[in-house]
Amino acid sequence: MTRMSPAEIREKVKEIIANVANLDPAEIADDAKFIDDLELDSLSLLEIGVDVAYHYKLAIPEEKLGELRTLPEAVDLVLEYLETQAAA
Repeated sequence: MTRMSPAEIREKVKEIIANVANLDPAEIADDAKFIDDLELDSLSLLEIGVDVAYHYKLAIPEEKLGELRTLPEAVDLVLEYLETQAAA
């Protein structure tokens, strides 16, 4: 996979969140908090994490996915695993 910018990853993660939560991606702020701002439950959070990992073909442990609370955290996690995968 070619190197993606944080902005590209953020937009894709927003699309995934929007799909799971039935929201318009434009309604999701770049610094959105999943529970406080988007009112997502734990099942939705896990589904988002799994969908993100699947989209980028990353083996992210489920406990890491369960720790995600904000859009910036999700973007950072994807970047971290993409860099780890590229270095392997």
